[in-house]
Amino acid sequence: MTSRRKTRELALSSCYEIEVGKQDVEEVLARVSEEQELDAKSRDFFQDSVRKVFEYLPEIDGIIEELAIGWKLNRIARVDLAIMRLAILELLVDLEDPPPPEAIVINEAVVLAKKFSTEDSGKFVNGILASVVNNKEKYKERLKR
Repeated sequence: MTSRRKTRELALSSCYEIEVGKQDVEEVLARVSEEQELDAKSRDFFQDSVRKVFEYLPEIDGIIEELAIGWKLNRIARVDLAIMRLAILELLVDLEDPPPPEAIVINEAVVLAKKFSTEDSGKFVNGILASVVNNKEKYKERLKR
């Protein structure tokens, strides 16, 4: 069984590749799913996460812009943005039943930020995600379809 952290790392790298490389979502998902040995549950989580990040991109980015006071999206490091998008999606959209505890989602995002970005990124990501949790119902409404 693939660890959830490894699956989140794959989702992060795929979101980054799709945005920065202007790649097609489905092509990246197909290639990564083929290259990686993911069990069915991990593959489904990986693919759902990446697809839904781009499905809800305007809403998620609106939340980030609202909470990142003094920051424009184009000034936020792309990797930090990808981490926050994935975590916000996981906090606000039920990808799993039962959903993981909020503290785990935030901790995993901070770990990814520290691993792939900077120590300061971990603090920034933590602050944004804590604000999302503190106003969860308000933000959840924005992602309802």
